[in-house]
Amino acid sequence: MTDKHSKTELPTPKRLKDAKKKGQVAKSNELSPAVALVIFSLAALFMGQLLLHNGMLFMRRGLTFRLNGELTTAAAREIMGERIMDFFIILFPYMLVAVIIGITVNLAQVGFILTVHPIKPDLKKLNPIEGFKNIFSKKAIFTFAKNLMKLLVVFFLTYRTLSSSASRILGAGMIGTEKLFFFLLEFARELTLTIGFVMLAIAATDYVFQRREHRDKLKMSKQEIKDEYKEMEGNPQIKSARQQKQREISMNRMMTSIPEADVLITNPTHLAVAIRYDSEKDDAPVVLAKGADYLAARLREAAKEHDIPTIENKPLARTIYQKAEVGEAIPIELYQAVAEILAMVYRLKEENTGKI
Repeated sequence: MTDKHSKTELPTPKRLKDAKKKGQVAKSNELSPAVALVIFSLAALFMGQLLLHNGMLFMRRGLTFRLNGELTTAAAREIMGERIMDFFIILFPYMLVAVIIGITVNLAQVGFILTVHPIKPDLKKLNPIEGFKNIFSKKAIFTFAKNLMKLLVVFFLTYRTLSSSASRILGAGMIGTEKLFFFLLEFARELTLTIGFVMLAIAATDYVFQRREHRDKLKMSKQEIKDEYKEMEGNPQIKSARQQKQREISMNRMMTSIPEADVLITNPTHLAVAIRYDSEKDDAPVVLAKGADYLAARLREAAKEHDIPTIENKPLARTIYQKAEVGEAIPIELYQAVAEILAMVYRLKEENTGKI
């Protein structure tokens, strides 16, 4: 079975995210022009008066310029510069709207992406065999069919609109300049709006195809998904060894802190909690160490070795073990119970000292 056929699983979120970082996203380049065409067609009548006014002003200024002296190269250059600037001023609002539409549609499709990966040199793109395969790929065939469909649609709709409006167009020469302008504007709006909606449908189809093609290109094999999971979560054996090492470090740290403890409270064999209270260091009794089963036994041995009193109190040991972490003060509701135990420990120490 080929590698292509083994990739039967949908891409994971990580795979999609990594592809997006490289600029590999599913989007239709047809969508922005189609949306712009529809929006401009719908707004044509609203912008028509402004376009007519600016167009007439442009023509008037172009035909009524004044020259100070003879027509020189410098004067001609100045006039040409002024006319180009006037033309730019007329078109600037429409170009700005087109740019905003393009950016908005692209952001809606793929979000914000900042990457230089697509422009990096890739020797694989120079492979003639791969290039030949791409010529007859599913994507290339779909692109050819899409462009052919667009051409046929534009030709058919233009022909149909011209045929149905032929008599109106032939009689439009006698209605005056301003009315002729709005007549042609309405004619163009009707044609472009029809073409725009058809192009929008083609673009939507193209977007669906691009998403499916993108998903199929990023499909993964079951082994790739397992490898990705190991990469994200870590190898289970390494992870277990790391956790064991952390437990050993934590246990060694607790063992070295036992000599500072004032008392070891036990369950009696299942749990053990070492408590310290130093009025100069601590605002409240602090848990120096705690453990269950094997670790509890180690704590009892360490306490015996360092002559730390061991007090059996099942409820208190269990509550401290559950509610306080190593290095933290005991919960306030346990102050009274722990204070009584510490008082008893201090009293025992004083009695033993007096016997010496």
